[in-house]
Amino acid sequence: MGTELYYHARELTLACLYLRRHGPPYLRALPMERIWGLLQGFIAENYWHLFDETWAKPFDGTYADHVSASTKDILARQLAASLIFRPVAELTLYPLVPVQVKAAFRSEPFSVVSPSTLVRGEIPTELERWVEPDAFPPLTDWKGRRDVGVSSWLAVRSPVEDAADKVRAAILGAIALTPLPMYTYLFSGRRIFGGRCTITGDGGATTSFSAGHTPPLMHDIVVTEADHAWLSMLAEKLGSNTKTARRELRSLEYFYRAWPLGKSERFPILCMALDAVFGDANGATQAVIDGIQVALGSHVPDARLRRLMSLRAAVIHGGAPDVYDSSKYAEYYSEYAVDPIYDLELITAACLRARVFNGALVPHSDPNGEIVHEHQKAGRLPKQYLRPSILDVAGTP
Repeated sequence: MGTELYYHARELTLACLYLRRHGPPYLRALPMERIWGLLQGFIAENYWHLFDETWAKPFDGTYADHVSASTKDILARQLAASLIFRPVAELTLYPLVPVQVKAAFRSEPFSVVSPSTLVRGEIPTELERWVEPDAFPPLTDWKGRRDVGVSSWLAVRSPVEDAADKVRAAILGAIALTPLPMYTYLFSGRRIFGGRCTITGDGGATTSFSAGHTPPLMHDIVVTEADHAWLSMLAEKLGSNTKTARRELRSLEYFYRAWPLGKSERFPILCMALDAVFGDANGATQAVIDGIQVALGSHVPDARLRRLMSLRAAVIHGGAPDVYDSSKYAEYYSEYAVDPIYDLELITAACLRARVFNGALVPHSDPNGEIVHEHQKAGRLPKQYLRPSILDVAGTP
């Protein structure tokens, strides 16, 4: 026996929007068609609650007009108790290559661990013998393609993989703030691989391959116990549903998206990161300038910021499809003898460290610090060997 159900597209869309707005946060990471499918699946699975009042009883109009209030109440209670509203967080593992973990960090929404500590904290005990932590996929019985050389694992707990991917982006956006500016976009030719492996509650696993989750950094990022303070702040924000936390997480996502791109391609994405955390629809440019000066100090040169924001406006609002096409790019370079893309990189990173992490995220030490010091001591490098920037003018380290 069976029956066919038809849905009013507009009304179901409104229901999906309501659910997305007022339901669990993970739903905001899903496209509308996925939420549509969740609701249709719920009705199919719970149709038997409608059976007595509708089966073999032809009627005109909608089910809403036909079934009783008590049946609607039962359906509402079932929906509230369903996996839609009470989702089960499953473990999704992302392999990282240029990130080393010397002190594992664990929290409810995510963990960053080394391969040796993966099975001692993230994997259920009964599944440990099936896990190969040094390779991706991390499954001992995997017969297909396998990538070796995993340096660390990002473990995210989320009801759906789409939401886990957004959490991954925010976390890696924060990790991208840890290198010194000269190393953030310094890439090598080494091979990077990616993918994700989700371990389900019943002990099963689903695996997919992808490009690397980070660019091929010249120097590894090393996570130590000194990073745990800002990682804890990030975990708290991921568990928050406030507007401020959502804006800050979006800004980290934008920063992550810009990370692997070339200079001109990352310029507009970095502008979006600043807009996400500081922007105001009623006066976006001024709001961003005010936000930067509040975050970094009012001594940041206003005229130079406005020059930088005018270039941003040209790129964002269609004046130049490539930042190099804008006459404002050459004007800025001529005026300050510094690439405006470089200044925007520094401003964006410094603002996110200050605004999102309240200064708790401090850039890591120079991986070549000892070599640089030796050359400075021998007189082969000046004490100030980095190119000047807008932050040097502002007196910001």
